[in-house]
Amino acid sequence: MDVKPVLLFTGWMLASVACNPKQRLVADLFRNYDKRVEPFGPNTTLDVRMDLTLVQISDVDEKKQVLTTNCWIYLTWIDAALAWQPGKYKNVTNIRIPADSIWTPDLRLRNSAEVNNQISSSGQNNAILESSGTVSVSYQVILKTWCQIYVASFPMDQQHCVMIFETWTYRGDQLNISNGERGQASLFEYIPNGEWELTSFLKYRQTFQYPCCPEPYFTLKYILTLKRWPQFFLMYLMMPCLIITLVALLGLLVPNESGEKISIGITSLLSMIALLLVITTWLPSTSSAIPLLGRYFVINIFVVSLSICLAVFTLNIHHRGTRGHKLPRLVKTLCFGFLARILLIKLDLPETTDENMTIPADDEAMDEGKAAPTGTEGEPGGGNNVVDVLKRLLHTVEKAMDLHKRRMTTQDSLDEATYEWKQLAIVLERALTITFLIVTLCTSCVMFS
Repeated sequence: MDVKPVLLFTGWMLASVACNPKQRLVADLFRNYDKRVEPFGPNTTLDVRMDLTLVQISDVDEKKQVLTTNCWIYLTWIDAALAWQPGKYKNVTNIRIPADSIWTPDLRLRNSAEVNNQISSSGQNNAILESSGTVSVSYQVILKTWCQIYVASFPMDQQHCVMIFETWTYRGDQLNISNGERGQASLFEYIPNGEWELTSFLKYRQTFQYPCCPEPYFTLKYILTLKRWPQFFLMYLMMPCLIITLVALLGLLVPNESGEKISIGITSLLSMIALLLVITTWLPSTSSAIPLLGRYFVINIFVVSLSICLAVFTLNIHHRGTRGHKLPRLVKTLCFGFLARILLIKLDLPETTDENMTIPADDEAMDEGKAAPTGTEGEPGGGNNVVDVLKRLLHTVEKAMDLHKRRMTTQDSLDEATYEWKQLAIVLERALTITFLIVTLCTSCVMFS
């Protein structure tokens, strides 16, 4: 076997390694390096600096109370075992290697909504090693954190969500994590969200002292203050509710003869209940508070329900005159003389007949005791002569005319009462409609201003 090619190839490889200082550097650094051993001694503390850049608020799930964010995380620490002298390697001051080949701190997201809450390295992430031993690792992560949603002011609410980072196994005297002084966190890469406005993004460092252990424990907190843009909900939930309420109230002005007054109110009520069910799909099932939009819907449902009840009341008033009831004088004075003028209603009331006249139950009952005239006394034949027949005929005609007059008077009184009750129903409907409209508009302005 000719070993000359093998020797040439081996010599070429050795020459290549000798000519590439980074290869020699990596070979020297990892010759005795063990990533399972932390880069600090038993009585020393390793300082790890963490910086978090918020890139995007991906989603705020109100139903599950979960905040999803896209973040960049930067970790920096010093590992003395990874330091070198640049002069020995042709002034190579930094190199990049896979992050999973070195020791990294076991930082976790305490309030994570996922099972795997550790910020772990992967082969796709590179660590930057400096000649001084400084190690820098960056991650692009999707974080899902629990965020308690307060729905009392929905859809004009403001939420405070927290992301808490801590080391899982190291004490504070072993691993000192910090994020600098209190103040604004990094937002230079932030992409605005169409539903939420980020009003503030603060960072804190807290120290805990547990009763079990004398050593301190450090946590890093990033607090996001989110303010909801309410235009979407005001347009697609609040405006339909207001329009349905106005339609239901205007249904009070529908003529009573049409028979559609009650059906308009019931249809509007069912539509509002359907919209109320849509709201429940957005919010968590909590009894701690009633949403602002939910309270607005309940108030409008109450107004529409009350308008239906009052529509039934005005219908009864409209048909009350047909049963022969006279309108009280006090009601006439208040409604026709005062309320109608305020509401600019022009009434054409008929002239009032005898108000003390009562409508008899039976017109013939008044003539029971009135006997027909008989023949003239002293004349033979009684009712057989011509004079007696004429008198009886004249009496019958007078009786018929009197009966007709009484019936006409009774009908006029009944028509007058019916007309007055109908006019009263019109005045009340106008007054109730204006009152409900003012209440509805004022409620909308107060609750959403």
